Amino acid sequence: MSRDQHPRQPIALVVSDIDGTLVTKAKVVTPRARAAIAQLKQRGIGFSVASARPPVGLRSIVQSIGIEVPVGAVNGGAIIRPDLTIIERLILPIDAVKTSVSMLRRQGIDAWLFTDDEWFCRDPNGAHVDHEATTLGLRPTIVEEFDDAHMSRTLKIVAASHDHPLLAECEAILQAELGGSALATRSQSYYLDITNAAANKGAAVRGVARNLGVPLDQVFTIGDGYNDTPMFDVSGFSVAMGNATDAVKHMANVVTDTCENEGFAKAIERYVLNMPVDAVAASYEGSVQS
Repeated sequence: MSRDQHPRQPIALVVSDIDGTLVTKAKVVTPRARAAIAQLKQRGIGFSVASARPPVGLRSIVQSIGIEVPVGAVNGGAIIRPDLTIIERLILPIDAVKTSVSMLRRQGIDAWLFTDDEWFCRDPNGAHVDHEATTLGLRPTIVEEFDDAHMSRTLKIVAASHDHPLLAECEAILQAELGGSALATRSQSYYLDITNAAANKGAAVRGVARNLGVPLDQVFTIGDGYNDTPMFDVSGFSVAMGNATDAVKHMANVVTDTCENEGFAKAIERYVLNMPVDAVAASYEGSVQS
């Protein structure tokens, strides 16, 4: 299928995934990426993010790069302001929460519950707990059991496991058990996210664009995961990271470099700022050395 190799419309809004896209594997926003974002702001182009992270887990990235527009959390389950106040939210039905927690326990997998501002976990030493705490800048609240008070305000459930094939099996099984009441998708090979059925990153892009009054054909999206592809579906122009799978790359307009080799910055420079990548790189490197 033929796809546009450059945006047809002037870009008014950029929406980026975070992990594997905006940040490196070490969770760093590089100086070149920061410079590209600064140039977007200078040109009056909005910059936002859409992430599987819960609202509270976006505080550090929003503050670090000075995001000034609404952002999408929990795969589109919440649209929040830069101060983390909620604009829109999609709570998980409590029956879907109970079904998910029960099924995951049968498989021996821990479930985490995320609300607007808290992370509930039963095992502080469980798989990837420390990794997630580092990513979010937040330690979980440890509980013996999840009660109705926890489950009635859950935005997202995360199943974390070192057994990646088992988690893939759980994705299919759980989606069948949930029917249309919720959506189960892996955001990473080691994370399975369960969200409201209407929550996806396409909904996040729509919500951010709607709040800013930006037409969707003037939105540029960039990501690396399968859960980023709904962004590609609704935006005017989409870019897959070089570290994405072939299936994800096929669903974007173009492919950029990897997150370890300035793929985010290169895409912004080339397709939004409309500057030759080589020239930008030379100019940037010169300014750093001077």
